[in-house]
Amino acid sequence: MSVLSRIPGKLNNRRVIGVIDRLRRLEKMIPRNFSLNDRSNIEAYAARLESGKGFVKGLIERQAEFTDMSLGKSTLDYSGCEVIAVYNLLWKYRGGELVTPLPELIETFEADGILYAGRFGVSPRSIRDYLKGRGIEVNYTEDEGDFDLLGEFCDHFIVTVMNDRDDIFRQIHTFYISKEDGRLIAHNAGSKMRYYTISEVIGALKGGRAKGLSLIAVKDEQ
Repeated sequence: MSVLSRIPGKLNNRRVIGVIDRLRRLEKMIPRNFSLNDRSNIEAYAARLESGKGFVKGLIERQAEFTDMSLGKSTLDYSGCEVIAVYNLLWKYRGGELVTPLPELIETFEADGILYAGRFGVSPRSIRDYLKGRGIEVNYTEDEGDFDLLGEFCDHFIVTVMNDRDDIFRQIHTFYISKEDGRLIAHNAGSKMRYYTISEVIGALKGGRAKGLSLIAVKDEQ
């Protein structure tokens, strides 16, 4: 996803995410009909659940395999990382219970969240708003200096990173991080290592070139 290619120059995180979210709000003003996606997504998802293809212990770990499911005018393998991150968080947050099927999440973000008809994925702030709308207490920051503090006190995370901290025209990626026995594990991010801090997770991406843009942090229900 290359939403940043629409943003000139180097901006701080808040401004970058702000521009992304303005694209989200402009998208909502454009009449679009993605109803043709609904049936095909439901069928593809049902077949995947039956075969287990693309899932590892209930989580989506291999986004590249999801060529058969659509997000707006794009497909999940290309621009579905944000929706996949939400799916994975909900799965772990609810203790492995399937609360919201993937096609339902796609439909929700097609209505509010997608950028450029889904070709540029989903706004991070729309993810925050969606989780809050479900009654989940969300900690949200666009200050990379806050990431490790939230990483210490929370249990589930969705992080959005720029793949190259020095090149705003490179792609961004969003993924879910779980906490297991005090260690952090990134999902759908190409790493199976366990880390102590969010900074370590981000530092392991793209040869150390990645930069955190936003973080959603959620504590387990008491």
